[in-house]
Amino acid sequence: MTTNAEKLFTTNNLDAVTAKYPHMDDPRFMSLSNQFNHCILRFTVFTRCARELGEEDTRCKYQYYRAQTACHEWQLEDWMEHRARGSCHLDVLPDRSTVHCRQ
Repeated sequence: MTTNAEKLFTTNNLDAVTAKYPHMDDPRFMSLSNQFNHCILRFTVFTRCARELGEEDTRCKYQYYRAQTACHEWQLEDWMEHRARGSCHLDVLPDRSTVHCRQ
């Protein structure tokens, strides 16, 4: 149940919310205790950025920082090891995904 204070907080000025909580730039996810879907989304954005621009690009480093705010460190370490081996399932581009083939 959302309180009136929470409603007021998220509906007034999202720029103020972002300024106060720069690590949580999407207020929809602030009250969630299970961040796993959000974590996967942020890490996938990082892997696509790294594929296009390289891991050392400033924009990609910021995407990795965003993933660090939502993911556990052990998840990131595991996925980075898989990326180094070339077997990371999150590093697959959408046109190569086989999710739609599930029955």
